[in-house]
Amino acid sequence: MALDIGIDLGTSNTTVFVKGKGIVLSEPTCVAVNLNSGKPVAVGTAAERLIGRTPESIQIVRPVRGGAIADFEIAEFLLKYFLSKSLGLGARFGNVKMLLSVHTDVTEVEQLAVLEAAKSAFGKTTRIKPRLIESPLVAAIGAGLPFTEDGAEGSMIIDVGGGTTEVAVISMGSIIAGDSVKVGGENFDVQTSGFIKNEHNLLIGEKTAETVKIKTGTVFPKGEEKYSDISGRDMLSGLPGNVRISSSELIDAYKDSAIQIIDCAKRVLDGLPPEISADIIRNGITMCGGGSLLSGLTEFMRTETNVPVRVAEGAQYCVAEGLGRCLRDPALRRLINTNRNSG
Repeated sequence: MALDIGIDLGTSNTTVFVKGKGIVLSEPTCVAVNLNSGKPVAVGTAAERLIGRTPESIQIVRPVRGGAIADFEIAEFLLKYFLSKSLGLGARFGNVKMLLSVHTDVTEVEQLAVLEAAKSAFGKTTRIKPRLIESPLVAAIGAGLPFTEDGAEGSMIIDVGGGTTEVAVISMGSIIAGDSVKVGGENFDVQTSGFIKNEHNLLIGEKTAETVKIKTGTVFPKGEEKYSDISGRDMLSGLPGNVRISSSELIDAYKDSAIQIIDCAKRVLDGLPPEISADIIRNGITMCGGGSLLSGLTEFMRTETNVPVRVAEGAQYCVAEGLGRCLRDPALRRLINTNRNSG
């Protein structure tokens, strides 16, 4: 039995698309490992629930950092687990066509690591043809931007992932200008916990910081104040403590990371041919990725670039949806072959 599958192996989350079924899995890219035995004890969502609640013998490992595999063995195990969960235990396939998204700046060694992990996850008995495609390309496809070989009109995509933001201008099915910065949603989580620690002497965990960011965080004043009541450990007394923070308090905490993302976009916009610049002004900038959902980021981007900005529908799944469209559409697959790919 043949299988067509797309995998967005992200720093924060991994999403699996299966042709004929759509997105079948989206879970955190993390594994809980027992340091005494060296064996994984939880994967994905189950591992994420353990963050901040484990004994010293259990470590939460994130095998993908900055879009590249940092721990090959854990990444291979994670892919095997996710594939088994997505396709069913014991599933057997004669031929597998696989597309994997990669950042535009990955090295050849990092590309090989992704390919080997994908092949190993299926085992030696499966004939698998994995191909790599640059994330901004499939993100643009998944976001519904024009993507044809004869489509000369330029469009701009900004994919704000967990650890990296990628900016690209696309025309005629290729990236004509791009840049990236090692800033993403996880940076805002760290800045949330850092602000609460420094300003309120309260220590909080990763998941609490992420929750506060989603509920209350903003990078641009909107007039509507939001609040979060936060529990953690008081640094002065060592006892459990509580504080209330407002959305306006977090603007300064997020400022540096937000500016780095905007500066990356400006570098790409700078020097574009006048015709492409006119296209971008007319069509605007499209943002995607889970990090693009941070309150105020589109408004800040619009103010700083003087270009219309929108967030794509289903922003966190644009890469996976783009992979799915490539699997379904022979014309898009032909365009893939003109971009980075391996087999």
